[in-house]
Amino acid sequence: MNPQETASGTADSPLLVERHGRVVTLTLNRPHRRNAMSTAMLGQLAHELGRLTERGRDVPGALVVTGAGGTFSSGADTREPDWRDLSRRAVRRACFRTVFSALHEAPFPVVAAVEGYALGGGLELALACDLVVAGEGSLFGLPELGVGAVPGGGAVHSLVRRAGRGVAARMLLIPGERVRADELARLGAVERTVPDGGALAEAQALAASVAEGNPALLEAGVRLLRDSGHLDRTAALGVENGYWWQAASAANRDPSRADDQSISGHGR
Repeated sequence: MNPQETASGTADSPLLVERHGRVVTLTLNRPHRRNAMSTAMLGQLAHELGRLTERGRDVPGALVVTGAGGTFSSGADTREPDWRDLSRRAVRRACFRTVFSALHEAPFPVVAAVEGYALGGGLELALACDLVVAGEGSLFGLPELGVGAVPGGGAVHSLVRRAGRGVAARMLLIPGERVRADELARLGAVERTVPDGGALAEAQALAASVAEGNPALLEAGVRLLRDSGHLDRTAALGVENGYWWQAASAANRDPSRADDQSISGHGR
């Protein structure tokens, strides 16, 4: 491992952390449970995301989220002994919300590398990322209604916005419905598909390419992407104007990493 590569977490840790240059990879690591998200895993994920986004630290240029053992995540762990206890479920719910909020606020692009299954909270985790790279045979679904819950992490909203109401209705309302990655790619909910087994390598290569950009411009870009989708045109143009000025300021501070003329050419 060279000086730019670091790793943390033991083989039996529910979350593994690796850094290669400016790319950090977080791996959900409960393959014996298809990476079902336990309270402990969610707590570690929330903690690590908080640490990665602390100002003043060596913030990564991009983040990859994946799962060990050939699957992304089967969702919340419904086999935890206290799954039906409402107060305990509230703790897990708070952890989920912390994770999703941290991903939305991250000052760098986040790429999901999906293989196997992305179900329930696993699908919500993938769709909370900015880009989704998936093995073409990966299966996505929302089985919550069948286990006494409803999705609560934004997956339905994201699916309606990115792929359409029809596929969101199928995944939410039809018991056992699973949608392949290649169909979601055609509809726009998955950005890139690769042969099964190649999602992580593709996602890390994509993240490394993205991470070469000016950090301030990347932050402006991802915030513009995340903040604009739900707004009407007038409000979206206002948001874009604010990030245009942020980007122009960043270019002036670091002209070697950004093209001032191209930025100015997009002014309105």
